[in-house]
Formats: sequence, C-alpha cells, structure tokens
Amino acid sequence: MTSSSSPLATPLVVVLGASGGLGASTWAAALARRLSLHLGECVLVDGDVRGGGLDMTCGTEHVPGLRWPDLARLRGTTSCARLIAALPCGEVPVLSAGGRGGAVPDSVVLDVVASMRGVVPVVVDLPGLTSVAESLIEGAEAVHVVSGLQARRLADTEALIRDVGELAGARLGLVTRSSGGIAPELDEVLEHLGAAHLAHLRTDARVLRDGERGEWPGLRGALRDSADRVVLDLVDHLSVGAA
Repeated sequence: MTSSSSPLATPLVVVLGASGGLGASTWAAALARRLSLHLGECVLVDGDVRGGGLDMTCGTEHVPGLRWPDLARLRGTTSCARLIAALPCGEVPVLSAGGRGGAVPDSVVLDVVASMRGVVPVVVDLPGLTSVAESLIEGAEAVHVVSGLQARRLADTEALIRDVGELAGARLGLVTRSSGGIAPELDEVLEHLGAAHLAHLRTDARVLRDGERGEWPGLRGALRDSADRVVLDLVDHLSVGAA
C-alpha cells in the first residue's frame, strides 16, 4: 500500500452521473470510505452547493459542522486541517450544502478543494458539467462517469463522455448500473463509448435499506467490494506512474 505521506496518497477523484437517479452520490460515498481506509483519510465534497444530497445520502444531515453556505465568504485557500476538523463527519468528513441553499461563488468551491488537494484524498460528487466541474476534472487523477444501460441513459452517457473526454482523456472511467446482471451486449456498448469500464453495479436492496437507516453507503456487500477494487487499482496506477 502506498504510504499516506506520499503525494500519491492524495488523489482527487470526481464522480458524475450521466443521468439522474443512478446512484452517483452513493458511488462517491463508497469510494471516499474505501480511500479513507486504504490511505488513512479522505474528504467527500458535494459539488452541488445549493442542495443537501450528500448529507442525506450519508446520514450526516443532523451532524453539526460547517456547510457550503458557511464558507461563502472565504477568500483564498485556508488551513486544510482546520477546515476538515470543522466539517460534519460520518465515516469520513463531508462538505455539503445541508439543504440550506444560498449563493456560494465558484471561486470558493475551487479554493476549498485546492486547500485540501495534496494534503488529503478528495472525492467530489459533481452535479453536472459546469465551469467549476470542468476545472476540477482537468486537475483530477480519476474521473468516474456513472451510466445506466437503457437506451436513453446510454445516449446521456455518450453525450457526457464526449464532453468530459476532452478534459479527462485516459483518466476517464465508466461505472455502469442496472437493475439486473451485466447485459450481454455490454462489451459492445463499452467499445462504442470508448471508456475504460471500472465496475458494474446492480441495484441492491440492502443499500436502499441502509440509506433509510441513515447508514453510510458501501459498508458491506457488492458496493463495498466494487469500490474497494477501483480504489486499489487507482492507488496501484498512481504508484506505477510515479515510478
């Protein structure tokens, strides 16, 4: 395992859902948990600075701590340690809007992520391809697009990959999601999309039940195992690249 003192132990991973309702936030949370376990720490960041999705996904909506609106007047980078200590923490510290809304300048989002980059691993759950998202994608070590396998959702994925691929290049990977097993035509779909396939997730009733109980996603089962494989592959890849 890579030492947590190494720059390789502090990757920025961004996650985008090609369509709504695919569980991109759940995947981001599972990744953050596995990164934390393997590398010692990680911060999960909600790229939607007006919503409260990640707090609800991770069961941290009632945990005290700073949310995006509290940081709206931040100017420039800040102390990573102080910032992380002030965030609500479930399995890992979470920076979300907490459903409070309010305007948060793009510069604040970028400064906050920059404050953590190179110090701790960061996973950002992006709501879409905004100008902030483009900046984060360009600087990320890994970009995950979560895709459904239905025709309409594959069309959404193709459009997103076309735009994100120009920014991410070989750092782009695809996570597929379906209610059943792996579709027999998946290999053809992946060849057409031209993105590396990281994992296939099946709808898991246990994940839904855990969410209703306010538990962190991916503490057990296939979601945990898939996230673990992807995280270990990422760490190995970064280690090889630095050799």
